[in-house]
Amino acid sequence: MAADVVLRARDLALEYRDGTRRVQAVDGVDLELRRGEFVGLVGPSGSGKSSLLFLLAGLRAPDRGSVELLGQPVPRRADESAALRRRHVGILFQEPFLVPYLDVRENALVHVADDGASARLVELARAVGMESMLGERPHRLSGGERQRAGLLRALVTAPELVLADEPTGNLDSATGAAVMDVLRRSTRRAALLVVTHDPSMLAHADRVLRLVDGRLEVVD
Repeated sequence: MAADVVLRARDLALEYRDGTRRVQAVDGVDLELRRGEFVGLVGPSGSGKSSLLFLLAGLRAPDRGSVELLGQPVPRRADESAALRRRHVGILFQEPFLVPYLDVRENALVHVADDGASARLVELARAVGMESMLGERPHRLSGGERQRAGLLRALVTAPELVLADEPTGNLDSATGAAVMDVLRRSTRRAALLVVTHDPSMLAHADRVLRLVDGRLEVVD
């Protein structure tokens, strides 16, 4: 594998049932993400974008195909891929899964062991207007603040792959721009994949892909 390829997916497929209907959420997706690259992913609601992110992160097993992270096969079971994911992948969900009895700082650092993490956390929090909220618990935060708390947790490990699902969905335009700036800066050492419905958030993307009926297309 080329040294700058962070993630490689081959022939990924995922099907699920919706009542009596069988839905092909992901259908034969091939994808490479390289270090320093910002890739946007767009597509209509229900096209499989979130399902694809779950497959790339190792949070769900594909029905077919494989994913490699830094040249290592990602185990098909989420519990078996957890250690690899925590070391190398930052994931920002639309609704972050914050531990309710931990404050923002503790949520961000719960699985982090390196000595530089606390300083990185303060720097990230300052960049997105969360420095004064590091001691707050999730129930005291607005939807946009919870989303930014999820960003802190995703990036504090300085991951080599960042997967962001609608990272600016609950934010005003100024805060959304600050979040995108922080995400773009992560590409100094990482590959970044951003799912969004807002084309303006992808103005600086190196490439934009569209997922339609589970299949990837390149946006002109």
